[in-house]
Amino acid sequence: MGGDVGTPGAVLGVAGEALTAPQRRGAARGTETWFIATIMFCAMGIVLGLMWDISWHMSVGRDTFWSPPHMLEYVSASVAGILCGTIVLRTTFAGTPEMRAASVGFWGFRGPLGAWITIWGTFAMLSSAPFDNWWHNAYGLDVKIVSPPHAVLFLGMLGIVAGALALTAAAQNRSAGEPDELRDAWLYAITGGVLLFIFGCGTLENSWPNEQHFDLYYRIWAGTFPLMLVGHAKVGRLRYPATASAGVFMLMWFVMGQVLAQVPALARLGPIYNPRTYLWPPYFPVLLIVPALGIDLVSRRLDGWNPWAVSLALGGTFVLLLLAVQWPMSTYLVTGHSHNWLFHGQEYPYSSRPGPWETAFWRTERSPLSHPGFFSVLSGLPLAILVGTVSSRLGLVWGSWVAKVQR
Repeated sequence: MGGDVGTPGAVLGVAGEALTAPQRRGAARGTETWFIATIMFCAMGIVLGLMWDISWHMSVGRDTFWSPPHMLEYVSASVAGILCGTIVLRTTFAGTPEMRAASVGFWGFRGPLGAWITIWGTFAMLSSAPFDNWWHNAYGLDVKIVSPPHAVLFLGMLGIVAGALALTAAAQNRSAGEPDELRDAWLYAITGGVLLFIFGCGTLENSWPNEQHFDLYYRIWAGTFPLMLVGHAKVGRLRYPATASAGVFMLMWFVMGQVLAQVPALARLGPIYNPRTYLWPPYFPVLLIVPALGIDLVSRRLDGWNPWAVSLALGGTFVLLLLAVQWPMSTYLVTGHSHNWLFHGQEYPYSSRPGPWETAFWRTERSPLSHPGFFSVLSGLPLAILVGTVSSRLGLVWGSWVAKVQR
């Protein structure tokens, strides 16, 4: 697997037929870089809006549907959907043979695969808006990030990010061996980081530093992130593709924390137990770049081995390296002098009652428990490694398919 990273391979359309070199170059011109980059930035705007929205709920409360983070999310989605719809109409009615060769058909229309996925995600996001508004009018303030309308919204967001990933992957695959390969490889790596970011937001409720001394945290992350990182290692054409995407994820998370901490905010919904004067900044990003580098190196070393053996090695590498870096990091964030501009440790929502739980480790949100001990966590790691193995195997399958897509 790893030996193929950075080496142009056979590039196929979704239907499986190979495109000729002129068709590949024409397709690259037909789906312009500006369009792909714009969809990528729309996806980035959506996930940054998601983190802003989470911070808004924790600092201000949901005072109105027309809050700034909501507007960023829906404007980004609308721009992405309109652009992709325009590309579909252009390809269908005014596309060159090369553009049509690099597209897929649906209901008589033709367009890039990523455009279709993005359009679906846009519809899902926009349809979730009235559902979310009704939910809050009926049930009030969220007590959890995950609610039925938020689940629909998240799936729509994920669809747009997946569409952007498909567009950048296809552009990268088409440009294999050509001058634009490095540029397209970076576009894919950045979009891969955006994909990691949205799942970082999705797992936030179970990823507080206070929960990182329990095996549940490692099972959740092992079941989620190896799939994407292994896929990036398989698809990306940079020398360390998974590492690059993890670096993008960490940079976005860190910058978002720095920006949000500078924005004044006051709670507008009760009860207010922990008054805040600025937006809640996300805690220092998980050091995902370390297990991502391990995945890149192991993938390259075990190229050609039995897929399940490779998956076991990748799952174990991810879990053990994540434990090695996050155990001391979470210890510092929870019990150390981490309440500062750099780490944003010990930052909690305005609706949380201050108490000893703030500097304790807990299995569930704001539920203090005694420290489990390092060896107690080790006893739960075999299950986490098994989960990581299955996730890595799915990543190999997904990556092998995406590495061949150019439509």
